[in-house]
Amino acid sequence: MIRKICLAIAIIVMAVNVKAEGYAVNVQGNKQTGMGHVGTALNFDASSMQWNPGALAALDQKYSFSVGGFATIIKTEFTGALGKEKTDNPTGTPFYLYGSMKVNEKLAIGLGVYTPFGNKVDWGKTWSGKYLIQDIELKAIYIQPTVSYQLADWISVGAGLNIVYGEFSLNRAFPIRNPADGSYIADGAVELSGSKIKYGYNLGVFLQPTEKLNIGLSYRSQVDIELDYADGEADFTIPEALPAQIKGVFPDGGLAATLPLPASFNVGLAYKIDEKWLVSADVNFVQWNKYKSLDFDFENDPANVLDSKSTRNWSNTQTYRIGAQYSANEKLDIRAGFYYDETPTSKKFYTPETPGANKIGISAGFSYMLTDKLSLDASLLYIEGEKTTGTDPSGSFTGAYKNTGFLPGIGITYNL
Repeated sequence: MIRKICLAIAIIVMAVNVKAEGYAVNVQGNKQTGMGHVGTALNFDASSMQWNPGALAALDQKYSFSVGGFATIIKTEFTGALGKEKTDNPTGTPFYLYGSMKVNEKLAIGLGVYTPFGNKVDWGKTWSGKYLIQDIELKAIYIQPTVSYQLADWISVGAGLNIVYGEFSLNRAFPIRNPADGSYIADGAVELSGSKIKYGYNLGVFLQPTEKLNIGLSYRSQVDIELDYADGEADFTIPEALPAQIKGVFPDGGLAATLPLPASFNVGLAYKIDEKWLVSADVNFVQWNKYKSLDFDFENDPANVLDSKSTRNWSNTQTYRIGAQYSANEKLDIRAGFYYDETPTSKKFYTPETPGANKIGISAGFSYMLTDKLSLDASLLYIEGEKTTGTDPSGSFTGAYKNTGFLPGIGITYNL
């Protein structure tokens, strides 16, 4: 029971710092999202620093600014022993803000602030999986100073520092049992919460071998999340009527955990067919196999009764993306895209905190020039995961999960 309570925290921390399997989605720019979230080989504006820091030095504009946001309308349906149950998630509002400047013909600098995850997953207080999770709320802000340098007309390189602030809270119920015979007594509740600042980096190479062809390569580093007792907290609620000896099994206090977050390598191609058409494709390779297990250490647990270790054994994955842009006239660009995203999760160690599945994304968008320097950018992304049946690590909770999501977005870009 206590081990089940612990399992969620590392999943949450992971979601704060990288693209978490299940609910986190890539919406860090309306132009790129409209094209299936390709971006490694594109240099639209300052937003390029998030996909490939090397692209900044290849921008034609001396100054570039891009700001926008999205509404995340994401639902999960669970079919188990009690029939169908659904999440009731409030709408999330991830945002982005980018600015860049060409210091000279070869050197560019920039700063990005964006939220790759900011959402709440709410299964309700009384659903059949309440002992695994009731709700999770995640907030994450990335701050990325970036520098980029053009080595020659056809090649530029760049590097960005990721400063990540994340916070989370999780609520769940758990059964309290009689220590003498194991019989059920009552339900307790626990809230897990915490915050952390961590650091990583991303590197990029942007190639333009011809006027029509761009090639992009980027790498995001592995980040080791290390929570100490001061970062994580467990707050238990036990019915007042229960004896002190039972209450003493669930002490409030700090929580420590360590989790390696995977590195990713991204390859992209973009080709300008003619003055009207641009096509692009990305492949993202994510090293999820570093995620072997979840290990937890409770501060107020000298006898190591609550401490736990749990095997996860996730697998490396690839995401395949393709998108196109059509310039209808001098003011209007129209976009569309598609991607296929593999899940790293194992059906043997499956939990509703991150109900992962192989999924597709279909997107569309446009940009309209309000002036010769200012554009209005909009996109719409639809996500659907294949129905997946999985069992939690204890083997006691099995069912089928189905994910769907709509993500409309709007923003503006100013180049001069």
